[in-house]
Parts: sequence; structure tokens; C-alpha cells
Amino acid sequence: MGFNEFKELWGALNQWKTTFMTYDRDRSGTVEPNELHQAITSWGYNLSPNCLALLVKRYGQDNRIPFDEFVSCAVRLRLATDQFRRRDTAQTGSAQFLYDDFMQVVMYI
Repeated sequence: MGFNEFKELWGALNQWKTTFMTYDRDRSGTVEPNELHQAITSWGYNLSPNCLALLVKRYGQDNRIPFDEFVSCAVRLRLATDQFRRRDTAQTGSAQFLYDDFMQVVMYI
């Protein structure tokens, strides 16, 4: 990792930390599903309730998301969105993937 990549990563981590602290209102060191939803929405994502429930199931422990899992979720959302946007060239919210391309994307993230 070069200096510029490190600088970008450091900036993203600081943003995620700030967001986490903003939405961890009870200072428990975790965010609840509604707080996760608010955090994700503040980043500009518009995910369905089903998608949010999957995130909580994947990253949560007893329906609460600790900071390290919050960061993992943020990284995966960012990578998946970046990969999707590369394929949604018309920016319509729709993209076509060949099976092999799809598998490479999901295995990458």
C-alpha cells in the first residue's frame, strides 16, 4: 500500500469512526439496527429493509453491531457499490453481470 492509498484509507476510517460515534447514541460501543440504518443513509445509501436486515444478521451480535463489524460492513458496502457503479454505466440503478464476472466481484469483496 502506497502513501496515497494509506491516506485514503485513514480518511475513510476516520469518517466511519465519526459516523459510528454519532449514531452510537447510548455510548454502548455498538449500534442498533435503526442506528445502522441512519448511519448508512447518512452516507447516501438507500437500502431496502430486507437488505438492512441481512447486514444486521451478518455483522451483528445479539442484534447490535460493534465498531469492528461496522467498519467491515462499511468497507463491503463501499466495494460492492464501486463494483456495481462500474457496470451501471448509464447510472440507472441497473447493471448486467455475466456469471463469472459476478462471482469475481463477490469473491473480491
